[in-house]
Amino acid sequence: QRALVLPRMAAFLVRRHFAAHAGAAADVLTREDRAAADREPPRAALPFAGTQPRALSLAPRLDGFVQTQGAGGAAFELALGALDELHHELGALEHQLPLRVLALHAAAPALRYASLAPPKPLRGGASDDAFVAPLPVAVEFVGSTRWPDDLVALHKVKAAFLLRLGACYAAAHPGAAVAAGDRLLGRGAGDGVVPRADDCFVDIGHAASGLTFRLWVLCDREGALLEKRARDLRLVPALHAQASAYEDAHRRWLLTCVWRPRHHRLVLSLCQRHHPAASLTMRLLKRWLASHMLLATPGAVPEEVAELLVAHVFSASEAAPASACAGLARCLRVLAEWRWKDDLCVADFSAPEHEGDDEGAARASSDPAVTGVWANVQGMGGEARKPLQLAFDAAAARGALRGGLRVATEDDPEAQWWPPVSAVATRRLAVLARASLACIDLCVEDGCDDRLPEMFTAPMADYDFIIKLDLDAVSRRYEQPPKSAFATGASQPEDAEELAAGGKRPAEKEVFKNLLPATAAGRQIGGAHGFKTRANPFGQPGMVGFDPIALFVRDLHAVYGDSLMLFNDVYGGSVIAGLWNPAVVAKPAAFACNLNANMAPVPKEEMEPSAGSKKPLVRFNMPAVIEEIIRLGDGLVEDVVIQRDL
Repeated sequence: QRALVLPRMAAFLVRRHFAAHAGAAADVLTREDRAAADREPPRAALPFAGTQPRALSLAPRLDGFVQTQGAGGAAFELALGALDELHHELGALEHQLPLRVLALHAAAPALRYASLAPPKPLRGGASDDAFVAPLPVAVEFVGSTRWPDDLVALHKVKAAFLLRLGACYAAAHPGAAVAAGDRLLGRGAGDGVVPRADDCFVDIGHAASGLTFRLWVLCDREGALLEKRARDLRLVPALHAQASAYEDAHRRWLLTCVWRPRHHRLVLSLCQRHHPAASLTMRLLKRWLASHMLLATPGAVPEEVAELLVAHVFSASEAAPASACAGLARCLRVLAEWRWKDDLCVADFSAPEHEGDDEGAARASSDPAVTGVWANVQGMGGEARKPLQLAFDAAAARGALRGGLRVATEDDPEAQWWPPVSAVATRRLAVLARASLACIDLCVEDGCDDRLPEMFTAPMADYDFIIKLDLDAVSRRYEQPPKSAFATGASQPEDAEELAAGGKRPAEKEVFKNLLPATAAGRQIGGAHGFKTRANPFGQPGMVGFDPIALFVRDLHAVYGDSLMLFNDVYGGSVIAGLWNPAVVAKPAAFACNLNANMAPVPKEEMEPSAGSKKPLVRFNMPAVIEEIIRLGDGLVEDVVIQRDL
């Protein structure tokens, strides 16, 4: 209810002084508000003469593309309340555990008002339990000097702690579902695998809320051991490969145990205490990115970077967006116009001195000295921004700026915390953002939102091939927008440059097909229509964190990462789109070992060896790779459509 105070005030004033009786302004008003606004309109009221404000009419349509049906906000509040309750329940077990639970550190978007779909409870008799997203939470115990100094032994002790914690919690709460997991199960110290901080976990199904929390142990000793091991191995030239492995493991530990919890706290404060519109803006931006298959996949935009982009918009020098619709438009403007190689993009989370004091923060809101997302006056001051600009310039000078899109913060001046966004994805984002802004302009000019679904329709003509998935195997299908969001009589253009002007998709050239029945021949690519035909086709109730499509994409990247780029909608998309790597598939190469691709000999009549070279030539074997993809995706892939020949 707190988040609705300002929208209700604005809607009341618009209705009272401008006689606006329709659109989003009327949706937030209660019956008493409407009666009070219409009772005695002031003489200076300006009627719209039958025409309602067009900008307001876009908000209800945009709300349909996020999971806001029902009590979306209440679901987030339920999750945060369940986390607090879980903390108290674990604290009550201190006499049964070797160490007392000191704190719980959340890192899930659903626990900071930033997940696209609200947290999904798992209760008995649920109709759709094919995918239940676990909420990762790090458990920090009180400090102890008895943690082992060996990484494998430390991992086993953490596993024992979690098993003990799960057993004690299950005994104290009989209605809770507790299950332990270990990604290193069956592997020993000689396998060359460096354990990750969250490899061993315990899933606790909270009985009161129905939510599933995935607990893992946060231990500072682990980070220190990884750093020391990497530093020692780096001193031996013959062990540089092992040193690199431990350096990567230490970076993963920092990402999991330090950076994500810190980012979580900043975004939670932004959405919960300062800018209520930021939450829905993040969810709309994630829907837009996921619809265009550019979210949370290798080379695409990580979820944290999307949230930082929204924080940048709310911390810009201009006034903060007053609604999620305006926030999304500003984010698209940044994606369309920002020069990522030349200009520094900063999300200013610098908190004022009144942080934690609501009254002091309210007094400081009108103070020009208060900057950043907390006041939105001028962002960081010159002195605070100077180190970030110097770090950006130094990274650019030594060529360390990876990829394209990046958003820096005071803690991360070089924007190195999160996986880089590729230059290919950044250029495509700019094209799609410009087309989406043009679509919004047309909707506002025409006073009609029929073209708005085009913003969330993925243009598929630019991809080299399309992998169509079996809808029954897409466990996250419930996270797709409802059919009503796409209900329009307008055509759905396919080319990115023609999104605003309309257009038709070129005819597909279907070359390879799976031997399974092609039951999805008539389904539209892009995920706008059609849901799973069965709620849970896997036959196992309570599928916590089981996403077969994500695992399939991960395996394809592991096998063919050097040969292709893959894109998919992580929120239940029905297709996987791919681009061939021109450096690998464009021209024949001299035969050699470890080419990292499936190659076929070039026929003698086609050979044109370079001068002085007597090695036979090979070229990329695209038909064999397609057949391998179909075989790897047995049970998931229905057919493959080739849209562009090599």
